[in-house]
Amino acid sequence: MESTAIASSVNILHTLNTLGKRLKAKKNIDKLLVQFDPELQMISDYMNISQREAFFFSNIFWLSCDEHAGVDVSDISRYLQCDVIDVLSFQPEAELLTRKKILNKKRNRSSSGMKMMKYDFSVNPVVIDAILNNDVITEIKAVEPMDIYQFVGAVSDLIENRQSDDLLTIELFEMVEEIEMENQHLTMVNHVMKSKLAIDDRTLWYEMCDDLIHSGKSDVECTIKDIYDRVYHRLQKSRELVTKKNKLFDLGWIEMTEAGFVSDAVIVLTDKGRELFLGEDAEMFLAKGKNRKLISPDTIVEKLLFFDEHLDRQISFLRESMREGMFVNLQSRLESKGLPKGMSVIFYGGPGTGKTESVYQLALQSGRSILHVDISQSKSMWFGESEKRIKEIFTNYKALCKSEALKPILLFNEADAIFGKRKDGNASNVAQTENAIQNIILEEMEKLDGILIATTNLNENLDAAFERRFLFKVKFEKPSVEAKQKIWQSKLDWLSEPDAKHLAANYSFSGGEIDNIVRKAIMDEVLNGERPEMGQLIVYCDAERFATRAGSNKLGF
Repeated sequence: MESTAIASSVNILHTLNTLGKRLKAKKNIDKLLVQFDPELQMISDYMNISQREAFFFSNIFWLSCDEHAGVDVSDISRYLQCDVIDVLSFQPEAELLTRKKILNKKRNRSSSGMKMMKYDFSVNPVVIDAILNNDVITEIKAVEPMDIYQFVGAVSDLIENRQSDDLLTIELFEMVEEIEMENQHLTMVNHVMKSKLAIDDRTLWYEMCDDLIHSGKSDVECTIKDIYDRVYHRLQKSRELVTKKNKLFDLGWIEMTEAGFVSDAVIVLTDKGRELFLGEDAEMFLAKGKNRKLISPDTIVEKLLFFDEHLDRQISFLRESMREGMFVNLQSRLESKGLPKGMSVIFYGGPGTGKTESVYQLALQSGRSILHVDISQSKSMWFGESEKRIKEIFTNYKALCKSEALKPILLFNEADAIFGKRKDGNASNVAQTENAIQNIILEEMEKLDGILIATTNLNENLDAAFERRFLFKVKFEKPSVEAKQKIWQSKLDWLSEPDAKHLAANYSFSGGEIDNIVRKAIMDEVLNGERPEMGQLIVYCDAERFATRAGSNKLGF
């Protein structure tokens, strides 16, 4: 605020004093506005405000100087000897003066349903100083408009401080409505206000947006407790959220990630909700948030894998195809021929044969991250939720393909859990849900613009509709004797070639089972201070299989 002295003949304090005395004991406000037009015009010009604003300000100024810490509507009504409703008509002027920082307002303890009556008004001390010094006010800075992050933070502060400020829930909602009205310039606020959501759900939505910034999720029990003062309302709203009957679910803005009991219910914003809240920042935030779920190639430990000649050729072909320069060229050529340009691969075979580890090594060698899909998290207990989660997996993957330098690998481990054979759609709701999930996956695989790798131990359980979608079908079998010998020697480099050959020839182990023996050997060495002898390794090998399968653990492969 810049100010300079003005001529003593035009003293704003004298004008306000004269006007205040003449206003007292008058009853008709409309007549007052006409009668005191010259004085009000002077104040209006001085402060760059309208005459109605000047009138309201003059009353607050006079009463503030008359030993009033704060002036409310009743004070003005008594001062002017007019009806309260006459003063309430100045609510727009009161809000404008507050926004311009000419007046300050503070909530009082009035139980009135009238918004304006819930506040005490006072003059900004800076404005008072300028008037007392007879200075010209050349600039009064209005309150800078909030950005969306400040807005949800302000709502969250109201909620957090509700109990310490002794605010009733209904008063909290009224204050949120006021902040909304002051910030309708924000696209999200404007959209939410037009959505026909009740104020309690709007308040809840703003709090969830703030939670997204700070923790990424909202704890239902804590959030509801902070907002509602009555136990009945807490239970009602909690039940509404846990059973997904709240309108925020219908709008597609939120989703439940954990549920069962209110105490462990957790809610997050959907991609649609994040886009509504964050606007242009949504893609950046989505990428940042989802990157936490990625397995970076930098975190993958390099391992030597030994395959038979045929499998090794297939893996080598995939490795070269996934190198970025080659992958981009392949996609370009396929697209030019009108062919699907995504790479869908399925690794199938017995457990422990190296399927998952091969995916990790391919990611390491090609410099790609892995988005690992947790199948158990995708098959939700809530009917209809599984389809949404599967859809969101592909939505998130597409976003990551745009934000990551190299398109990640989308890994479905133990894919038979959702890629299984179709069921009779008339059998049950569960069957209908699983069929719907498969339809989503099949559709997404058709338009895939990246790399999808599925692994399964039970390829015979896969639905035939998926067979055509997989460009590469790679079978992993238990390693040959020669491959097993190399595995033994790579894991236990002190093992002699004859001993490694003996173990390879006599035990039909997968690579994973050999790893188990190696871990026991290392533990033995650490505990006893010396490497186990061949006899001890054989004991470990004999004990690797359950007793009921002991007859099958020796082999001529």
